[in-house]
Formats: sequence, structure tokens, C-alpha cells
Amino acid sequence: MAKFLLLALTFGLAHAAMEGPWKTVAIAADRVDKIERGGELRIYCRSLTCEKECKEMKVTFYVNENGQCSLTTITGYLQEDGKTYKTQFQGNNRYKLVDESPENLTFYSENVDRADRKTKLLFILGHGPLTSEQKEKFAELAEEKGIPARNIREVLITDYCPE
Repeated sequence: MAKFLLLALTFGLAHAAMEGPWKTVAIAADRVDKIERGGELRIYCRSLTCEKECKEMKVTFYVNENGQCSLTTITGYLQEDGKTYKTQFQGNNRYKLVDESPENLTFYSENVDRADRKTKLLFILGHGPLTSEQKEKFAELAEEKGIPARNIREVLITDYCPE
């Protein structure tokens, strides 16, 4: 029973640490056109919110289309594996947390757009620019997921949308 309570507490603390204000620091994608400036999957995250014991994760972000910042909130629904969330945004999306530190959260996502094209993505969220060590780790993770490191885009410096 004590092990169960410890697991439940750990799970709760992990999700509590995930909630709150976060900004997109960098994005990587195997279809790099999707994350270039003005790309439909170049999102500027603002916050994560867990609801219903984190069975639902709300992600609030901006997209910048034609120089206009548009605020969007999507809700991801936890799937049976207990790790993957599913939502709709520019097609069907499945995403999961793949790395976590006090400074950053890294999500792996697969998007299948309306033309049935699949895009693999990595999003790293944080509160400031990446250190060289964090950049190296992110590049290694991108390669592991089949995303060339040359397709990483640091987006924090291009985020001009409101807080």
C-alpha cells in the first residue's frame, strides 16, 4: 500500500510541475516546412493545464499567420497507454512527454494532416534559451526520433506574440 501511495504522490507531483506557464523554446520536425516561420505547426506555447487527474491536458499557444498572432487552446485526451495524448489541430495529433527537467519539458508528437501526410515533431518548452548542453541533448533526441538535427528551429527569439 505504501508503494502505491508513493507512486500516486510521485505521479501527482510530476504533473503539478508540468502545469503552468511554458514557452516554446525550440521545435524539430522531419517536414521542416511545417515549422518554418508561418508554418502551420510552429506554435508559441503559453501554458499547460492538467484537468481530471491529467486525463485531459490543455495547451494554450499562439500561431502566427500572416503576421497576426492567434491564441488557441487545444485539449489532449489521455489514451489507454497512460502516456500519450490525442487531439485535433491541423489534423490528428498524438503527443507525449519524453523528457522532463526543472527547466524544460520535451514532447514528441506525430501529426497527420488533412492530406494524410505524417509529420514527426519535437517541442521543447522552457523559460529561457537553451544551453549548449541542452541543445546537444535535443539534437540527439531528434536524431533518435528520425528527425535530422538540421531541422531544429529555435523559436523563442521569433516569438513576438503577447504573453
